[in-house]
Amino acid sequence: MIHCENDLLLNLISLTPKNARYEFRQRIFKDWHWECAYCSKPLDENTATIDHIVPKFKGGHNIRANMCCCCSQCNKEKASTLLEDWYTERNNNYCEKRFVRLKSWMEQKFYPLQILPTDNSIPCIANDVSIGWVSS
Repeated sequence: MIHCENDLLLNLISLTPKNARYEFRQRIFKDWHWECAYCSKPLDENTATIDHIVPKFKGGHNIRANMCCCCSQCNKEKASTLLEDWYTERNNNYCEKRFVRLKSWMEQKFYPLQILPTDNSIPCIANDVSIGWVSS
């Protein structure tokens, strides 16, 4: 699974940075079924935007778990507001089911794509922060 734009750059060297960013965003749109995460409005290539659930201004990162498909109206209304402060029962588009999905989305954990070795070794997870190699 793709965790951030750099995963595509590291693992799919044939992509340009622009194409890697495009593919990264397309996967987010597809995973949200081309619907706004906040109001469920159907979206397409021309209307879909990406929202940082935790705004970059408030420490959010450019990782998949912090980005969702969003219509431009909800994106503008939310702006740099935290999800818990903006997406409440006072919000006309609030839906408990969507709120739970957003929170679940934010908790997802992904690991980078496979790394192809140059010899006959097989990649394995050595611990939480590094990748080890075992001979095949």
